[in-house]
Amino acid sequence: MKLSERHRFAICLLIFGIVFIALTVGSYVRESATWDEPQHLIAGYSALKFHDYRTDPEHPPFIRMWAALPLLGMNGIKMDLQEIDPVASASWVMGGQFLFCHDTLYVSNDADHLLYAARFMIVLLGVLLGVLLFCWARELFGFWPAAVVLGFYTLEPNILAHCRLVTTDFGVTCFAFGVAYFLWRTARRLSVGNLFGLAAFFTLAQASKFSAVLLGPVVLALLVVRACQESTWPVRIGKLTDLSTRWKRLSAAAVIIAALALAAWVAIWAAYDFRYLPSAAPNWRMEFHKDPRILQRIPTLTGVVAWVDEHHLLPNAYNEGFLLGQIKAQRRSAFLAGSYRLDGWWWFFPFAFLIKTPISVIVLFAAGVILARSHWQRLVDDAIYALLPLAAFLAAAMLTKLNIGLRHILPVYPFALLLSGYAITRLCAERPKPLRPILAALCLFAIVEFVLVCPHYLAFFNQFVGGPRHGHQYLVDSNADWGQDLKGLKQWMDQHDVHHINLSYFGTADPDYYGIDCTYLPGGPFYDDKRVSGPNLPGFVAVSVTNLRGPYFPAATRDMYKPLLDREPAAVIGYSICVYWVDQPWWQ
Repeated sequence: MKLSERHRFAICLLIFGIVFIALTVGSYVRESATWDEPQHLIAGYSALKFHDYRTDPEHPPFIRMWAALPLLGMNGIKMDLQEIDPVASASWVMGGQFLFCHDTLYVSNDADHLLYAARFMIVLLGVLLGVLLFCWARELFGFWPAAVVLGFYTLEPNILAHCRLVTTDFGVTCFAFGVAYFLWRTARRLSVGNLFGLAAFFTLAQASKFSAVLLGPVVLALLVVRACQESTWPVRIGKLTDLSTRWKRLSAAAVIIAALALAAWVAIWAAYDFRYLPSAAPNWRMEFHKDPRILQRIPTLTGVVAWVDEHHLLPNAYNEGFLLGQIKAQRRSAFLAGSYRLDGWWWFFPFAFLIKTPISVIVLFAAGVILARSHWQRLVDDAIYALLPLAAFLAAAMLTKLNIGLRHILPVYPFALLLSGYAITRLCAERPKPLRPILAALCLFAIVEFVLVCPHYLAFFNQFVGGPRHGHQYLVDSNADWGQDLKGLKQWMDQHDVHHINLSYFGTADPDYYGIDCTYLPGGPFYDDKRVSGPNLPGFVAVSVTNLRGPYFPAATRDMYKPLLDREPAAVIGYSICVYWVDQPWWQ
């Protein structure tokens, strides 16, 4: 019996959902919290439960609140927000909040119980993004090319790595793609459904991450392109007629932009409970715009934020959080292939994309871009709605000095996969000479690269650099080691009857919570530096690969760990922690 198109559609998405959830959940239950997750989770819960927005204001709260939603159904969660009241905003944001989040998650509560529930909410966004990608690809290329695109999405390690973490990176990736998809549909037909989808995803993006402001000029540019085309703009809204003149099309574009701006403004206020102050404490307010150091570094932006804040045009936490994020992005230690810099490299993100993306995806994406550009009408009508957002997010990241993680260009990935559909469609065609063996080979190679890293998706590096075991020679931090493998270290210790270990751990998770008996070496723990001492030797020494490379260490501490790079580790935990047997001090 031949299946109908609707049945094939449903079966394909059902299989995708089951496999995708299995791969993500099966991975995240093995891993400890990554560096940023405690702050995101505690910020989301405090905002959702207590309408308090003081914790980690560097991002708008929606996606964190979404992640914290299951926690509302849990009893006995302990959190004392009154601890924040006597602390000055600058001291709180630059230091106090990290200790507060650590103690709330690991001392007062069962960290994994809260974290796993929150991570699953991000996984659901991963399923939503896959559905959006499949729908767009099916409308462009047909069912089978769309199914292949969805297959590559399902096994894409960078997608899998971040769609299971309680951060803002995947949320803005999902919502930005939703904006582009419904904008493309709107450009083909003005209808209530398409406009609603566009507005919904646009407002959710603005309420989730500050980088979503890039979507404003992208939407404006694409609507102008559509309005300037000679073809009539079909309308399916009540009794409105199709837009046949350029003036009517430009007017419609202007109305859409104005409506999106208004909706985003309302959504931002709604995300902050329609309250200007970040909490119920009447005298607690963020005023980073008054800091002389910030004013000196970015005077124009600081002046604009100060004016907006003074007139209460947006919530205080939103204004000052945006400013705080911008100043932190001005100067940050970074590591790239053996080099260290504070002001970054313009080519950091293109290089990271080339070594952390499956080779098959790179090949298909490059071929897809070439094929899309070869036909002008196809480019203007379809491909530009993926190319322009991709270029905007990549260019914005390249212009910043914040070179710490590929996750900052994560929104590029679903667009790259969609554009690969042009090449997949050509390879699936019957004529000219069938090229399906090439597509089969690329699919097989993608599966091989996936299997080699599964389930440690965060540490994925492609075979251009020899795979994940060699990744830390090129990139660290959230590209390879974000503190995710404490559970793996404890499992290794139990399997090898190791009762005590010397540990230099890059992360915010608590080794004590996982029962790891250790001597803390320079590099951690941040929440109790009095416990840091010299190693207990002879014995095993476990060092996170970010600490091995030492981008955030002073020169003396970096030199302390450097000799270990010449040794063969006794074990490598999840590609992020190297374990060595050491008889005597190795740095002398």
